Amino acid sequence: MKKVLFLPLHYENPNKTDIIKNDLLIYIYMMDIDKIVFFTNRNNYKIILEIKRNYYEFFNINLDFDLINIEHLYDLEYILGRFAYKIDEYIEDDVVIDCTFATDMLSLAATLMADRYNKIIQKNIYPVDINKSRYNSKKNCDLLKLQHYFNHYSFNLMNDLLDNTYKMKNANIKLYRKLAKDYSSWDNFNYESISNRHYHLDFPDYSEEFLNNSRGLQKILDENDKRHFPYQIADMLNNAKRRYNEGKYNDAVMRLYRAMDIIAHAELLTKYNINKSNVDIDQLTKQGIKRKYISKIENQHRNRTTNNEIEINLTEGYFLLHRLNNKIGKYYYKNIELFTRLNRIRNKSILNHGKASLTASDYNEYETVTLDVARMYSSDIDRYMAEIKFPRFKINDDIKYFL
Repeated sequence: MKKVLFLPLHYENPNKTDIIKNDLLIYIYMMDIDKIVFFTNRNNYKIILEIKRNYYEFFNINLDFDLINIEHLYDLEYILGRFAYKIDEYIEDDVVIDCTFATDMLSLAATLMADRYNKIIQKNIYPVDINKSRYNSKKNCDLLKLQHYFNHYSFNLMNDLLDNTYKMKNANIKLYRKLAKDYSSWDNFNYESISNRHYHLDFPDYSEEFLNNSRGLQKILDENDKRHFPYQIADMLNNAKRRYNEGKYNDAVMRLYRAMDIIAHAELLTKYNINKSNVDIDQLTKQGIKRKYISKIENQHRNRTTNNEIEINLTEGYFLLHRLNNKIGKYYYKNIELFTRLNRIRNKSILNHGKASLTASDYNEYETVTLDVARMYSSDIDRYMAEIKFPRFKINDDIKYFL
């Protein structure tokens, strides 16, 4: 039976290269092993070859080793697969897994593999308490799950996990529960329910994203802010994209329609003092709208409701903008056939008048023209969208961490 050392190797600071090489040289000699298996990326291959050469010069021993390339150093599932692939080869041997020179992610993988295959795990030559390591590994996996759920807007799943975890600190449970509640509220446009928690302090690696979110949210909440409408439109567009990413194309298209509606409302209100939700006929006259067009709006309103307050729909809003010689209204009516067809797409949704399920192609076509109109309304709309885009934790989003 051979004694085999599995050694995950990676470090972030290049200034430590010489120290690592010297430490590894002595460390490997003290371990008295038959073979060493390095789990590392290609950047460290030269260092390992130098260690092999120096090992022979100092100890007159040829170092027998394997190199297992770890291309994706932050993809836990991938790293576990690389470990499992190699550990099966030495299943009958005396394998020791050492995480002295490993990153947190590599250490987590090492602990999980030692637990799964009943192997010894150590750090700085001393054995690690596997029960404690198992506890910490499960705790870290729960954190990864929470971050994965957050990245995919699965806020209810975050709460389910938090209700059943016993491995995390109470402070972390409270933090992630608050995070789920606040961003769930945001995702459902319940802006007033969002707390003032300073997430940029809780997650310093993502401080810029959380700070931008907080600043953008304040502009959405403050109707007197001159950028209230641009940020509101940007948020609606982002929400549409999130629904699209979830495969909820009907919901996504409805939000694009709503973004178009907000643009018409904002343009009429801020430039012409016309409230789309309660149109003042005298204001239309002051703005030079001809009586025949005003009568048309009044008649359409009476056909819909007996309410005295005149509320106009999206098409009527853009019609008014067109009559006001507004560039967005002119663009809309220049492409009236396109917008009419797109509105038919929206109308066929089971969430509106129709019975059909919309497709990704329906969404993509609608999104293209909605973004065109949004950029006409505000040339900075893409920047606003980026600022209030929900943060994403830097984990492998394609993997669910059910370990």
